[in-house]
Amino acid sequence: MAQIPTLLIVEPAAAKRRAAGIAARKESRLDLESVKGQLAEVRRHCRDSQSSLMEEYKSNLAQFADAAWTVAADAAQAASYVEQLAGRTELVSINKSSVVVNELRPQLEAAGLKTYVRYFKEFDRFERRIEDYWDLPGLHEKGLVESFDVARTIENLGADEVRDYVAVVGVNAVCAADGSVFFLQHMANIAKDLRQAKKIVLVVTPEKVVPDRAAALLQTRAMGVFGLESVLLDLGPKEVEKYDFEGLPTIPSDREVHVLILDNGRTEIFADRYRDLFLCMDCRACARQCPIGQHVDTEGMIWSPKNYLMGFLQGLADSTEDCLHCGRCEVECPVDIDVPGLIWRARLDHYAKHPRSWKKQMLDRPERLARMGSMTAPVSNWAGRLGFFRRILEAVAGVHRKAPLPDFHRRTFVKWMGRRE
Repeated sequence: MAQIPTLLIVEPAAAKRRAAGIAARKESRLDLESVKGQLAEVRRHCRDSQSSLMEEYKSNLAQFADAAWTVAADAAQAASYVEQLAGRTELVSINKSSVVVNELRPQLEAAGLKTYVRYFKEFDRFERRIEDYWDLPGLHEKGLVESFDVARTIENLGADEVRDYVAVVGVNAVCAADGSVFFLQHMANIAKDLRQAKKIVLVVTPEKVVPDRAAALLQTRAMGVFGLESVLLDLGPKEVEKYDFEGLPTIPSDREVHVLILDNGRTEIFADRYRDLFLCMDCRACARQCPIGQHVDTEGMIWSPKNYLMGFLQGLADSTEDCLHCGRCEVECPVDIDVPGLIWRARLDHYAKHPRSWKKQMLDRPERLARMGSMTAPVSNWAGRLGFFRRILEAVAGVHRKAPLPDFHRRTFVKWMGRRE
């Protein structure tokens, strides 16, 4: 009997081809529309069968003697569990999972643990060239599609390179039928953590549980295919993340694997009005052409329009007002989630419970400002050029003091047309 769930690491196939000196043949390229169709079918099944899939997954976890598992209702409870596991160890390596970085990391750090996204250490000598979405190469439009394959399979815990730290790793898919776990890896950070960390915590959320290995592999590969260019937006060294885990001395120690099933509001969020968010697999394709993604103060979160909405629904973000509703996220989504529509719904639900501020009401109805400007013209035009008045307008109505204002006229277009008639 297996002692831990099988851990499978999926990597870009190009790395293998380069090592073998093999060029990709045109006829072997993925059919993106076919992949989208298969993926949509899997995600819809997972959405509609989430309870039964989770129960099947939990029952199969019991067969692994060396893998403990627990359920955490929220991020604070999950962080408390990790803190207890860590004991005297304060050092935690985390992967670039939106669940781990956006939801768990703040709670881990509040508990006194020191966290580092090991992924960014891979870019010590990397010169960033892509600053925003318009710099992306547009690979799919050029017919260039990367494929992803299982590169490594881990079925037991080795003890040759054990180092004194905890790895908290968000998974990309888990198989309900046998408990196997899939990871998408672009660099070597996840493989190193699975090989070196004294204690490994696998973070599983409900939307990551799929029926079988075929579905898990499809989902993990699709995350790589459709999210490849969004990854490029994050490339670059981050000084705050640099920690030399491989510089830690090896220690004689047993190793542990723990499965942490984290809900953190998902059961309630996915229950009804936002159930289509369950279709999301976190590939972050929606971030590929998001015009605000690089310009919103997200305090270190892994950005995507879906994460932006999810953070708001979980209470991690204050509003969704930065969204421009351009619709690019829906166009890019491989399973056609109407993210803009869901953001509108979240905004309306919020305002149904919390009255809008005076400033918000003024900006939502600019015709009121225009009517006031016309009624007081030409005085309003003169006042609009005064610095102190512009500061007052900025404070009251939210119109930036340097924003150009229109010229107001007492005789409006409607009045002008009426006189012509």
